[in-house]
Order: sequence, then C-alpha cells, then structure tokens
Amino acid sequence: MKKFRYRLEPILKIRSHVEKQRQKDHATALQQVYRQKEQLAAIDQERARTFAFQRAKLEGRIHTQQLLSASRYLVRLKRDTMTGSELLKGLEREAERKRQLLVQASRERKIYEKLRERQETKFNQEVEQHDRKTLDELAVVTFVHRHRR
Repeated sequence: MKKFRYRLEPILKIRSHVEKQRQKDHATALQQVYRQKEQLAAIDQERARTFAFQRAKLEGRIHTQQLLSASRYLVRLKRDTMTGSELLKGLEREAERKRQLLVQASRERKIYEKLRERQETKFNQEVEQHDRKTLDELAVVTFVHRHRR
C-alpha cells in the first residue's frame, strides 16, 4: 500500500519556519526590554550613589561648585531616567506586538498540524479497512478452495 503523503506539507514547513522566526524576533525584543530595565536600574543606582556622596560632603565645608556640579549631574540622571522610561514603554509595546505575532504564527502552524493529523488518521483507517477486506476475501477464497476438494 502507498505511504501517507500530506499535500500541504510545504505550507506546514513554511508556517513552522515563520513561527521560529517570530520566536527569535520576540526573544530579541524581550532582550531589549531587559537591557533597558538594567540600564534604568544602573541609573537609579548612580543617583543613589550621588545622593549618598552629596550627603557625606554636607558634613564638612560646602563648596558651591561641587553642589552645582552634583545638582546638574542629578538633573541629567533624572532626564536619562525619564527618557529611558519612555524608551522602555516603547520596547514593551513592541515586545507585546511581537508576542501577538508569535501567537498568531503558532495558531496557524497548529491548524495545519491538526489537519495533517486528521488526514493521516483517515488515511490509516482507509488502509486498515482495505487490509481487512483483502484478508476477508483471502479467507473466503481459502475456505471455498478447501471445501471444494
């Protein structure tokens, strides 16, 4: 008997390839989100260190130039935090969009896999039915041949 052949196998392979590519895209987007979160955490740590340094300097003589410099630096860090937060929101939206694309690609691949499973099951049932008919016919022929003697 002939072997099962899924006519839509090339489409299934394409869908699987698309899904893998979308997985990579989503992973890249998540990596960017994590990197941005790490950068924001580093900025927050730097702000905390600068505040601690300023507090330590307040105990002795106060140098206005140092205070101004630290103040400007803190303003820059705050601006970097705000910019980084906006960038993080954009990266998170992009990661979510890519996740949705991945979910869609996964659904499409699963549809073709389910169809393949159904067609293969139907094919196997037809083969079994054909084999049973053949065995039944063989049994009848053998029975008739034995009883003719």
